[in-house]
Amino acid sequence: MEMMQYRPWKKEEVKSIISSSNEKLPILDIQLGGACNLHCIYCDTPKYGFPCSVNLSAIEKLMKDGDVKWVYVCGLGEPTAPANLRHLKQILEWCKEKKIGLSMFSNVLNLDDELLEYIDNDTLHILFKLDSFKADRMAYLFGTTIDKAQKMKRNYAKLLEVTHAKNGVTNLGASIVPTSVNYDEMTSLINWCMNHGVFPLIGQLEDAGSCSKIYQELEVKEEDLMKFRNYLSDNFGVNYEMPICPATISGIHITNTNNIILDEKTGLSCPWFWLGEPKIKAIGNINDMSYDEIVKKILEYRNSKFNDVVDMEKHIELYPFGGCGGNVKQLLRTYIDASKRR
Repeated sequence: MEMMQYRPWKKEEVKSIISSSNEKLPILDIQLGGACNLHCIYCDTPKYGFPCSVNLSAIEKLMKDGDVKWVYVCGLGEPTAPANLRHLKQILEWCKEKKIGLSMFSNVLNLDDELLEYIDNDTLHILFKLDSFKADRMAYLFGTTIDKAQKMKRNYAKLLEVTHAKNGVTNLGASIVPTSVNYDEMTSLINWCMNHGVFPLIGQLEDAGSCSKIYQELEVKEEDLMKFRNYLSDNFGVNYEMPICPATISGIHITNTNNIILDEKTGLSCPWFWLGEPKIKAIGNINDMSYDEIVKKILEYRNSKFNDVVDMEKHIELYPFGGCGGNVKQLLRTYIDASKRR
């Protein structure tokens, strides 16, 4: 049995996008503001007061000039929080007009009819938080109330009404983080996803942000994480691997203040695959750089770090799953292979 794939991470498309990353970067990876309607106890970016100052005019110009194929919205905070929602919906409307897909990480607490329509017409693809079905446990993990946890559960049901799962590809993914709190519920969460056409994105806990204070308390050991890979193999006949997020290699990462940032150690566009507090390199600002200038600057920095990346990959072990962006060893190997083909 083939594993259900999340549409923005469909292997064939990812391969095509990454193969062109030596010349162009067709993904805009946009951080909105830090505002959030939850306060997850393991939040890796607790920057709730950071404003959403993204220059929409500059974003529109990049979408026009850059032959953009996808837009990703994954942080800092919750894209549907009131302080971020206007920017999100404007970008979604441009994506709809230009037939560009948008992938968003969301807790879906503020899911509304307009967002559901964008999902239904295949503009919006969502990775939504799913760590438990127990309202009291959700309230604890997500730093919220029982009432809001119940609302999230109702919104999970609404998402199933606009799930487009066919030919092994789906527009919905569930972000599941195994912790000591929800460990006993993991197989139920996996079953729900597999039975409803939702891709289960099982990501390891990141030792960053608020989580650093309680990481050891919440951490699930690697040998226990492996049990869930075995469960998927034994019960669904799939060889589960953390998919590679193409925005890490083929994206332009734009912060809430319009800066263009890279992972300092590798030059890759998103630094969260390290499962720890990232080290950031800012290389410019979208307010005063064209798409071509941005791509040139990114590739120049990457080239300066390439030999370091080759050495890193040799000395890194495979994780049971990996974090946001993919399993670090597989991610670096994919990047190296693509770079050698230039």
